Amino acid sequence: MSRYFEIIITGRQLAALIAGVALLIVVAFGLGVAVRLLQPAAAPHEMIAAAPAAAPVVAPTAPAAVPTVAPTPQPAPTVVPPAPPAPPPVETEKAKTHVAAPAAAPSAPGRWVQVAAFAKHEQAEGVKNRVVALGFTPKQAVVEAAGSGKFRVRVGPFPDGESAGRVAARLRAEGFGGAFVVRPGE
Repeated sequence: MSRYFEIIITGRQLAALIAGVALLIVVAFGLGVAVRLLQPAAAPHEMIAAAPAAAPVVAPTAPAAVPTVAPTPQPAPTVVPPAPPAPPPVETEKAKTHVAAPAAAPSAPGRWVQVAAFAKHEQAEGVKNRVVALGFTPKQAVVEAAGSGKFRVRVGPFPDGESAGRVAARLRAEGFGGAFVVRPGE
C-alpha cells in the first residue's frame, strides 16, 4: 500500500523559500568572484594548460662554472619627428550615384504587360527585380523611360493578347494590382 504525503506551504513560507534560494545563489556568485580575485593573474595560455607535472629533483654533483656574459648595449632611442597635421577636409559636392540609362521602348513586336510606372528609376528597378524573382528573365522584364518623366516596368514580348492576358492575371495575383496588357505601339 502506498502512502501519499501532502506538503502545505503558505504564501509567506513560499516567499521566504524563494528569497533563501536567491540569497544562496548570490552568496555562491560572490564567493566565486572573490576566489577569482585572490588568484594571481595568469597569461591566457596558462589558464588553459593543465597543471604542470612535478619536475624531478636532481642534486648537483659539482658546482658548474657559470659563464659570464657581457651585457649587450642597448641602442639609443631614436626620436621621430611628429607627422605634420592633416589638412582640414574640403567641402565637396555630394557624389552622384551612377544610374544606368533606362532601356528604350521595347522594339520587339508583340504584346507587353505593363506592371507599374514610377517617377524614380530606382523604384522601377526594384519592381523589375521583384518581377524577375517571380521567374521572368531579366531580358523579359524591362524598365523604359516614358515621355512624361516616368519609368515603366514592362514584361514581354508575348506573341498574342491571350498569353499576355494570362501573364497580367498572374502578376495581379502576385500583388501587382495595376498590371495590364499594352497593345503594340503604346
